[in-house]
Amino acid sequence: MELKEQKHTATLSYYLGTWANSNEKARLIDSFTFFETDGELRMTIKNSETGFYKNDWGTGLVKPHSYGPDTHDIVAFQAHFSREDIDAFLAINENKGLLIIAGYITFKNDEDRSDCFVREFFRKQ
Repeated sequence: MELKEQKHTATLSYYLGTWANSNEKARLIDSFTFFETDGELRMTIKNSETGFYKNDWGTGLVKPHSYGPDTHDIVAFQAHFSREDIDAFLAINENKGLLIIAGYITFKNDEDRSDCFVREFFRKQ
């Protein structure tokens, strides 16, 4: 798969598909799916039943990153979700076969909840 914005062709087939949270009582995300549409990498998110966010995420664009500007090895991603009630920046990296999401959640128009950080671990299904 070659992405529109990537300057070099990288194989992303390993990452495509569904990834499930390793924690049954996840704070935010139960699972997510990476897929390709028209040369762009995208993701959908399924909320955790025990998590603090219950609304629909929609579909988000995912930008892959390598270790350096002269390398072709994709090891991390970023995704942004801007919904009516939250802004979420997701930094996603691979380590030992897991994808780790560091999520920075900003609540809009909500004085009762603090903006927060979530880190969760996912295995390929």
